[in-house]
Amino acid sequence: MAESKRFDYERSDVGIRLAVWLAAGLATFVVVTPLALPLMFPLSKKHVTPATRPALSSNAPPLEVAPRDTLEASRRDNAQSDRSYGWTDRNRGIVRVPIDRAVDLLLRKGLPGWPSS
Repeated sequence: MAESKRFDYERSDVGIRLAVWLAAGLATFVVVTPLALPLMFPLSKKHVTPATRPALSSNAPPLEVAPRDTLEASRRDNAQSDRSYGWTDRNRGIVRVPIDRAVDLLLRKGLPGWPSS
């Protein structure tokens, strides 16, 4: 008697009606979905194979062979440009100033039209 009480099972089962409704719903879904998809996506019915492969655009970016090296070089160039003077647009008189120097100039002179305290 103690042996039979030690091993027990779930006493509340799923009703047969629920199981039938779930099976019917799943079957309906499986049958209706392939019929409804062409109505929702009409272009999917056209099976077109291209005669030739599409040509690459001439303005397509080149393939990055060593992206990590390219990124490091770009960061090095940006850091160098952030710490140096240079022309941005010589014709319009626009120059590049190191960030530290630009901050000093802004603190001393302020921004034109900006109220100073």
